Amino acid sequence: MRHDDELSGDELSGGEVVLWTALGVGSGLLAAIALSEWVGEVNPARVRRVADRLRENEPTRLTASASVRAVEVALAADLRLAGLTIEARAVGRGAVELRGWVPSRNIRTIAGRTALAVPGIESVINSILVRGEDDHSSPDRSRAADQSA
Repeated sequence: MRHDDELSGDELSGGEVVLWTALGVGSGLLAAIALSEWVGEVNPARVRRVADRLRENEPTRLTASASVRAVEVALAADLRLAGLTIEARAVGRGAVELRGWVPSRNIRTIAGRTALAVPGIESVINSILVRGEDDHSSPDRSRAADQSA
């Protein structure tokens, strides 16, 4: 009985399979030898040094209380923010919320950027209000009516 898909002549013989396998293994060994010469000896001490270097590049994650202290120190050190009462509150590890009143939007932005520049701070919620803008209620603003019974 004959199959419709006859051999097309593209199949390898047993000897060719062995030859190509030997060439693959040989080229793999040569590549491994060349790579080991380039990389050098691998031992536990060297692996530990590489792991330590990788950990150094990992960002510092501050605890919630350390985040607040670090931000407060940075805000106090900035002369442009001197004399202003800006409070930092912990939101989570590496996250703080800024509260207080400042004289201008520019100072509000400076405070937020100063807090965000602290190493280990990943997120800043800037809830600082600007005097002259945020302390006036707009006449167009409708107030919610008391709907209690």
